[in-house]
Amino acid sequence: MSALFDYSTSPLNPGLKILTTLLFFVVAIIYYDARTKYGGAVRNFISLLLVFALLFAMSSLFRYFGHGTDFGFTNDYSLKWLQSLFLMLSSLFYVLAGRKLLGLFGGK
Repeated sequence: MSALFDYSTSPLNPGLKILTTLLFFVVAIIYYDARTKYGGAVRNFISLLLVFALLFAMSSLFRYFGHGTDFGFTNDYSLKWLQSLFLMLSSLFYVLAGRKLLGLFGGK
C-alpha cells in the first residue's frame, strides 16, 4: 500500500497529472461553448474563465513533463519555470474573473 503513495514509483503520480490536464481542457471547452451562448458582461466574465482554464491546463501539462531534461532543458532552465509562470497568470485571470463577477452583481 505504501508503494501506491510513493511519489517516484506510484502510478497515481502521472495518472493524476494527466487527469488534471484533461479536466482543465474539458473545462475550457465547456467555457468556450458557454461563451458562444451569452453576450455582454456575462460573455466577458466567461472569457476570463476560459483564459484561466487554458492557462491552468498548460501549467498542469508542464507539470506532467517535469523539468524537461529528457528533451533539452536543464535543471536550471527547466519547464518548472514555465509551470510557475502559467500558474501565476492563471491565478491573475481567476482574480480578474472574480472581480468581474462582483461587478455583475453590483459589488465594487
